[in-house]
Amino acid sequence: MRNILKLSAVLLIIAAVSGAILGIVYTVTKDPIAKQVKLEEEKALKDIFPKATSFRLTTGKDSYTYHEVYIKSKLIGYAIDASGKGFASTIKIKIGLNLDKKTIKDIKIIKQGETPGLGTRIKGKKFTDQFMNKTLKQVLLKKDSSKGTIDALTGATISSRTVSKAVQRSITEFLKIERKQK
Repeated sequence: MRNILKLSAVLLIIAAVSGAILGIVYTVTKDPIAKQVKLEEEKALKDIFPKATSFRLTTGKDSYTYHEVYIKSKLIGYAIDASGKGFASTIKIKIGLNLDKKTIKDIKIIKQGETPGLGTRIKGKKFTDQFMNKTLKQVLLKKDSSKGTIDALTGATISSRTVSKAVQRSITEFLKIERKQK
């Protein structure tokens, strides 16, 4: 009985010290991680709209947020977020829309944890460039629809499909919110 109490006390101390260390590490790293995420998002915006001089975060109906993109004071497009569950992780995407709200300027994969050498290729220009100047109806995989214009990556069909569907879903939601505002 005495031995059990001793072991329990040691285990309790180890758990308490581990919890305290974990809490300290979280507190110390929380702000730098948030800062890095913000820098990655800003870089994606600049990559999609290299000539832009400002990005204004806008909140629409239902607390939906997106960026209005400007060159000086002239609105040139919109940037919206998309995400979806890939094969191994949640894939986060930044989508640039032209001013007409109908065509995609470009997309950038912000975050992914897909299979190295296969799913990670969704970040490559060979895949993402397929979305440029496409309309919502064209952002389908060729293997899923006769109207599709996007080639899935060999060995990464799930990741490719996730990006395609997330882009479609996000643009559809953006257009629906935009219509409500008018």
